[in-house]
Amino acid sequence: MQLPRWLFWSILLLIPVAFLLNLGVQPFIDDEGNRSVVALEMLWSGNYITPTLHGDYYYNKPPLWNWILALSFYLHGGASEWAARLPMVLCLLGFAATAYRVCRRHMSFERSFLVALLLLTCGRILFWESLLGLIDICFSWVTFGLIMVIYHQGERERWNRMFLLSYLLMVVAFMLKGLPAIVFQGLTLITYLVLKKEWKRLFSISHIGSGLLAVGILAVYYLSYNQYNSLENVFQALFVESGKRTAVAYSWGDTIKHVLNFPVELFYHFLPWTLLLYLLVKKKNRERLQGYFFLKFCLYALFVNLAIYWLSPNFYPRYILMLLPLGFILLVKMIPPATAERDNWDKVFYILGGVFIFALAGGALATLFVKETQAIPNLYLKGISAFLPLAGLLYYYWKKPSSQFFILAAAFIVFRVGFDLLALPPRAMGGRGQNLEVSSVAFAKRWQDRELKVFNETHMEPANSYHIEKTMNRIVPRVYNEFDTTTYYIYNAQQYDPALFRNQVDSFMVRHSSYPNYYVGQLRTVDPEEIERLTVGERPGF
Repeated sequence: MQLPRWLFWSILLLIPVAFLLNLGVQPFIDDEGNRSVVALEMLWSGNYITPTLHGDYYYNKPPLWNWILALSFYLHGGASEWAARLPMVLCLLGFAATAYRVCRRHMSFERSFLVALLLLTCGRILFWESLLGLIDICFSWVTFGLIMVIYHQGERERWNRMFLLSYLLMVVAFMLKGLPAIVFQGLTLITYLVLKKEWKRLFSISHIGSGLLAVGILAVYYLSYNQYNSLENVFQALFVESGKRTAVAYSWGDTIKHVLNFPVELFYHFLPWTLLLYLLVKKKNRERLQGYFFLKFCLYALFVNLAIYWLSPNFYPRYILMLLPLGFILLVKMIPPATAERDNWDKVFYILGGVFIFALAGGALATLFVKETQAIPNLYLKGISAFLPLAGLLYYYWKKPSSQFFILAAAFIVFRVGFDLLALPPRAMGGRGQNLEVSSVAFAKRWQDRELKVFNETHMEPANSYHIEKTMNRIVPRVYNEFDTTTYYIYNAQQYDPALFRNQVDSFMVRHSSYPNYYVGQLRTVDPEEIERLTVGERPGF
């Protein structure tokens, strides 16, 4: 395994370009809208303790990511897709740097750098998660740090420090995403102590004290929260939010189907590097994992934590990003040294890698002839700029087999740059996301200086909420009672019969509904029985 200096520096220089170029071009998805609206409402209200959405208490996530977004909006002088996504990219780069730093204690520079590259260039991160301003990459970075703190402090027998630091990181992770942080902390800690035959330390003063300190820190926040809203509401929501992901909320049939599909999903989402699983076929490769406790810990920590999601039907690949470095460490450790004799399996992977680079180069060239890209300025210059480096890397790939993994990773990074230039702009031109933004912004400008409220349980799609409130620069409140017939209300016709309203004076586009628009009107009646009778659907979940 060789990493030429020129290739190393080229990759290092291209990484920030690949992840930052056109970062703010793509319209928000709904989850991004949720996080951003909550952050905006914090800035407007000055209340950073109780997250709100349309002025209504928002329970689904603790507030740390909203604080981070609010800071980004403040530093940028306003909310934007770029400002919402930049913190995620910085966390991703920090995540990769942490994976590299951890591996340097156990592997060569080349193998450590490769682990970081596999994390950055696996399909799910490169073409999905790194484009969106969501919590999960930051949460994964903190959780991976927690896992590694348990191992490295434990190996030095710094038990007090291990418990203290891991529980403090658990607090940070909890404030990002809630109960999953406790699950990762508990499973990893128990796994490590059982492997070391030190499980009795679970009953030590340092462990109990660290746990109580973590509870105390969280209690400070939630006691402050209790000054504004009942803790019963927020804790009930936290348990419901976590419980709806598990098998408890699904039938046996759904659970069995998920258990069978789960390995296939993982293989698909984290291509091309899941192809390295072929290394398990050869006994000599598996033997490279033996006799080294760090690798044993990575293996057990990976499967113990993965088992929770293997049994949880409501699963998204972003939930397990913190476990990716553990798997990649094991795979990279099994790669034979450059001097080893190549077998047929090695040759198959080598050929598949070449096919991937060829396909990437062909994809870059093909964008020049796609209808959707024709409006891009300097289209041919950008397309050729993406194609030529990929063609050069393909040539170098066949000439230097010892550098194949780094060349393949470099090809994906180059392709991501081309993707930023040639695929992201068309997504922002005339798609449903862009049309929704145009419709919502135009609506908000029409109602800029007029009173407007969200009616009762009306589900507002978060992307709509973001564009409307951002444009108005204020909270559009939700009301559940004390209705009147003079106020204009936003309502969802999927939930409320239009007959409940006296008129429809305006509307704006909705993305996920059987009705194409949200409507605005005045109530025909405020009689509770009539309102209940004309409520035709339940509020969809966020």
